Amino acid sequence: MKKVIWIVASVITIVMTSSVFAATTWSEFSITTNARDQKNPAIYGNIVVWQDNRNFDYDIYGYDLVTETEFAICTASRWQENPAIYGNIVVWHDKRNGNYDIYGYDLSTESEFRITTNTSDQQHPAIYGNIVVWDDIRNGNWDIYGYDLSTETEFQITTETNTQRHPAIHDNIVVWEDTRGARDIYGYDLSTETMFSICTVSGGQRFPAIFGSIVVWQDYRNGTDNNIFGCDLLTSTEFQVTSNTNAQERPAIYGNIVVWQDNRNGNWEIYGYNLVTSTEFRITSNTYAQSWAVIHGNVVVWHDNRNGTIDIYGARWCISSSMQCHVV
Repeated sequence: MKKVIWIVASVITIVMTSSVFAATTWSEFSITTNARDQKNPAIYGNIVVWQDNRNFDYDIYGYDLVTETEFAICTASRWQENPAIYGNIVVWHDKRNGNYDIYGYDLSTESEFRITTNTSDQQHPAIYGNIVVWDDIRNGNWDIYGYDLSTETEFQITTETNTQRHPAIHDNIVVWEDTRGARDIYGYDLSTETMFSICTVSGGQRFPAIFGSIVVWQDYRNGTDNNIFGCDLLTSTEFQVTSNTNAQERPAIYGNIVVWQDNRNGNWEIYGYNLVTSTEFRITSNTYAQSWAVIHGNVVVWHDNRNGTIDIYGARWCISSSMQCHVV
């Protein structure tokens, strides 16, 4: 039943995103204005989270887009970085114990909890449902591990002697970049405990993201600059998203919309692409750097250097005829 519900929900999301993004413009807004750096945002629903240097070491902060309220999530000593969020759960990697561990926080109960206790480094967590995944060097090379929040059970996903890093997860599928070849994209089905290759083309593929059956990544196969490529896991069909001769990097995906940071105009900007209409669109045009774009619903957020420090900015789609903006 869970699988059927997910498929129906995905179809509804696809229809909504393909229709509304086709005839809309973008309304930009600032989220942070603190004089120190705020960077590496993540978003789920109305909540944006990021790592924040206002206390002179990185902490985790959040912002509610509906109430326009900022709040602290973790201000423990040492560095807390690279947050991810799903539902009410925020996870990040945390150096309070001398090595990087994975910690979490439940926004609904305002309670923090520790996920990993191994004395080696665990970094770059991602979360979907009750499953948290991360890269882990406890075995002398980086592997992908996971943890079930509902059963409080840790499990190992990869055992290769090469490096596996930067995992992403959606539904039962975990994807990551893998150096068993050059840098390739691999995946794992948690329900069948099956590993599979997604892209092993020469040149180097990095930073995968996934939504539904679509995986996207940055790809150096052309030998000059990174482009964005993708693959539909249902049909095993690979496709190219960008072909500009400048760099396009670090994609994110929600529904049929892919966003990324793009250097075609001489500085990093945020661009997007509608997979249904095959239409590319520009989201930011500021002359300073905008990078690390993420998306959920109709909101894209990124970190932004226009004020001399790094702040968090966002943009919502607006219906072109009325310029009425929405939060979904």
